[in-house]
Amino acid sequence: MEYQYLKIANKLEQQILAGEYLAGDKLPSLRKLRASTGRSMSTVYQAYEELENRGLVEVREKSGFFARPLLNDILPLPKQGVSQIKSHKVAINVLSSMMQRSLTNPDLIPFGEAALATSLLPGKQMSAAVRSAAAGYQDGSCSGYGAPSGYEKLKKEISKRSLGLSHRGITSEIIITRGCMNGIELCLRSVARPGDTILLESPTFLCYLQLIEDLNMQALEIPADPISGLDTNKLKSTLDEHDIRAALFIPTFQNPLGFDMGEAAKEELVSLFTERGVPIIEDNIYSNLYFGEHKSLPLKHFDSQGMVLHCNSFSKDLMPDMRIGWLLAGKYREKVKRLQFNNSLANSQLMQHALALFLETGGYERHLRKLRNSLRRQAADMSQSIGRHFPAETRISSPKGGLTLWVELPDSVDSLKLFRLAEKENISILPGTLCSGTGQYDHCIRLCYGHPWDDKLEKGMATLGGLVQSLVKKEQKISNKSSTNEIVIGLNSDPEILKIEDIIRNFNQQDSGSTLRFHQSISGNILKLIASNELHGGFVFGECDDDRFVVQHLVTYYLKIVGPIQMADKIADAEYRDLAELPWIGNPSECPYCQLMEDIFSERGFRPKIVMFASDESAILTMIKAGVGLNFMLEDQAEILAGEGRLVTWERERFTFPLSFVTLESAQNNEQVQTVRKVIERIW
Repeated sequence: MEYQYLKIANKLEQQILAGEYLAGDKLPSLRKLRASTGRSMSTVYQAYEELENRGLVEVREKSGFFARPLLNDILPLPKQGVSQIKSHKVAINVLSSMMQRSLTNPDLIPFGEAALATSLLPGKQMSAAVRSAAAGYQDGSCSGYGAPSGYEKLKKEISKRSLGLSHRGITSEIIITRGCMNGIELCLRSVARPGDTILLESPTFLCYLQLIEDLNMQALEIPADPISGLDTNKLKSTLDEHDIRAALFIPTFQNPLGFDMGEAAKEELVSLFTERGVPIIEDNIYSNLYFGEHKSLPLKHFDSQGMVLHCNSFSKDLMPDMRIGWLLAGKYREKVKRLQFNNSLANSQLMQHALALFLETGGYERHLRKLRNSLRRQAADMSQSIGRHFPAETRISSPKGGLTLWVELPDSVDSLKLFRLAEKENISILPGTLCSGTGQYDHCIRLCYGHPWDDKLEKGMATLGGLVQSLVKKEQKISNKSSTNEIVIGLNSDPEILKIEDIIRNFNQQDSGSTLRFHQSISGNILKLIASNELHGGFVFGECDDDRFVVQHLVTYYLKIVGPIQMADKIADAEYRDLAELPWIGNPSECPYCQLMEDIFSERGFRPKIVMFASDESAILTMIKAGVGLNFMLEDQAEILAGEGRLVTWERERFTFPLSFVTLESAQNNEQVQTVRKVIERIW
């Protein structure tokens, strides 16, 4: 027999789960519910008590009953990653650069970028603070560079709000930065060098992978549990088996999974790394966006040896455009300070002063209280909407705070294809393949709940769910045609040079059922991967006269020898003999620059003096600007940088540098190879 109060409670629960009442909506009062059901006041009150016990309703004093944000048990949690733990070279920038415009496009439904809606930001209060701070231009207090480590009053205000840190008198240790990523880059450059291996959570934040790629470092990803984060036993074995130079973690409301490691686990993690002398860079940017009752302690709280480099910012919970962050660098403080000074001298006095004024008024705390309630509701609304519109096999994370949901789709869904389809429907998402270099999250996406839920977002989620459903059905239809429909192309340069957007657009127009994946490397490695059937084709610089390959010549570029501006006098009128005696940046044997260097010098009987090696163009440019030595560069790029005074070119000669698209001779009958060759011919 079902009691009457249970009938009422069950009906209201169905309405809440169906989305008729969104998180935060007021439910019918006791009197209205009594009138609509014809039951007694005690019966309807008992129904609300039942819903409160189920975690569906919250009671607000003198206000009534409200639908409670729901994050648990809507859908199963994502499965933990299972990829082999080994270091790898990151190649994420090509894909990322093609998607940045979509992620930040204000005309698209904003599920992709981890940012807050402007309606949730204290724009009016911050505007007033900026106007007050601007008076500093009249009295001269803002006219100079200011202290390199930051504005003293701002540092004091930050110190007051640093849970678990302020009792250590950290004001003098704080270094103000241009946002959190600037701080992370400074810390990473302070503790590691090109070629070093950096330990990361998996999946991880896209920008970490981009930064590691730009700094020519290696990544080693360790799968994280969607609820508890990193397992310390697995961390211990990883540290024992691999040469780890540093770690880069978000232990509090991790992006994208949203987990918060427990305090005991955080303490054990810090102890484990400190014992081995491995520094940890902690990104604590989401720490104020908690859904529970209390703020979590950071890793830095448990650091007694200065091995945790703690980075934070006001970008995610206040104003992204302020670009103000801060860090505590522990035993690496002096090196970080030196790098920061060399990089930017100092930060904006005006914005630091304005932020300090805003913090002094207490407006920040009032803003955060409202913001946390809004985000908790929005996370629940988005989760429920996914549950309504996505396939039954879908899994979603249950974040304890932060801004992001991790969504695991059926295995057959390609997140890159979903991204392109969603963009055509004016919806922005982040493909999971950008959150790892291991390839194990190609069927996942990251969504952001930074905007208040409304009809537009609900319709957008319904459309996105429909796209996912269509991909599942399409994959089922074509699965019997081929064991794989993926075409893998090797990239050896900037995507604009290689016309990658045109290639993707052409593939989409064909509707061939194939999906594209790109692998970035140097020309020699691309040839090896084509020969071993790991790539269907690839772009290659330099001559290729190997009979194993079919070569489609695309265009001829020209290279110039370039060097640091400090060597301008020695380079300008140099002969080949003079150039060989100058310091050179060497390249791997698979790099066509290496072959060109060998050709032009050995035939003249000279051998260049190699002082350091680099394996990609960004690292070469960094070394040239730092005064290390000479190398080659595409003529157009060299002339631009020379015009900006960033390097000097040797003007006596330029060298031909053909760009070709290469496929394997023995694979010419392969349908996927034929497809990619036709596309390349059409585009070029």
